[in-house]
Formats: sequence, structure tokens, C-alpha cells
Amino acid sequence: ARDFETFGREHGVDPDVVAAILYIETRCGAYTGNRVALRQLSRLAMVNEPGNLAENIKRLKIKEAADYSPAEIERIARERAAYLQATFYPEVLAIFRLGAKVGINPAGIRGSSAGAFGLPQFLPSSYLRFAQDGNENGRVSLYEAPDAIHSTMHFLRENGWKPGISVKEKRAVLWQYNRSDPYIDTILLVADKLSKN
Repeated sequence: ARDFETFGREHGVDPDVVAAILYIETRCGAYTGNRVALRQLSRLAMVNEPGNLAENIKRLKIKEAADYSPAEIERIARERAAYLQATFYPEVLAIFRLGAKVGINPAGIRGSSAGAFGLPQFLPSSYLRFAQDGNENGRVSLYEAPDAIHSTMHFLRENGWKPGISVKEKRAVLWQYNRSDPYIDTILLVADKLSKN
């Protein structure tokens, strides 16, 4: 509670929103993922590789044949593959920079199926840009609550969160965290319930 209050004042971020994020992402650290983040990021970054793309198109043409024409399936698959490559190839590079920065083997970082890790489920580039040492022990571990809280608040502030922002502005900031309207709806609902306790 002290960390939420202290960092909330420092960053001008609603502690209930950060608590909601940590709860929704990992049940406050109860499950942070057990997959090798480097493998997951690499898998997503390579979706646009010709062999992978052809295999995905073939699989989708069988699975989605009733709903889409073969041309639509191919277009959708190509657009999605290009998006994933553009999103996750930089994350593969970032996890190597992260490993070098903190002196750990990047293959030892475990997280979600999308390669996100820690209590707030940051991608490696978010760690490099926003991670903060909340407990002042000289290192940043997103698996430790003070660091996770401080880092998440820093992320939100740097993406435009400030005291008194409108719901529309809150949604725009949270969109930078997770580009899903149902996710944002859930975060705001949980934060509202927390604020009433």
C-alpha cells in the first residue's frame, strides 16, 4: 500500500489503475508465465518468414473456408504476419539488450506466450524504456512488487497519464499498454471497484 501511495503521488498516476493492471496481468504475481520469453518473441517475429506464412495460410484456408474466400484469407494472413514481424522483431533485439544491461542470459527470462514478463507483463522494449528501481536495491526486477509498481506508473505517466484526466484520455493511455478495448474496460472496471473499497 505504501508503494502504491508513494509512487502514485510521484508519478501522478491512480494507484487503483496500477493495482488493476497487476491483478489482471498476473494476479499480482501469482502467475507470471513459464515460457521462455526469447522463444516466444522469436516465434512471433518469424510469422512472416515465407515457409511459416505459407503454412499459416494453408491452415487458415481449411479452418476459415466457410467464412472467407481464399483471397481474403491470404490477405488477412499476410497483413497479420507483417504486423507481428514489425511488432516482435524489435522485441527480440530488445531482449538481448535487456540481458546485456542487467547481466542475465536472455534465454533465462520466462513469461507469457507473447514474451511479456514480470508482474506487469512488460515486453523487453518497455522494460528498457520504463523500468524503475522501486525498492532502491540497485537492480530492477519486474518480479518484485515495488519495482513493478514504480515501473508501471512510470510507463503510464510517460504515455500521458496525469491527475484529473478524462476517461477518454485514460483509455488512450491504457491503449498504449494493451491495445484491446475489452482489456481497457476490465482495467477501468476493476480500478473503480478498488477505489470504492
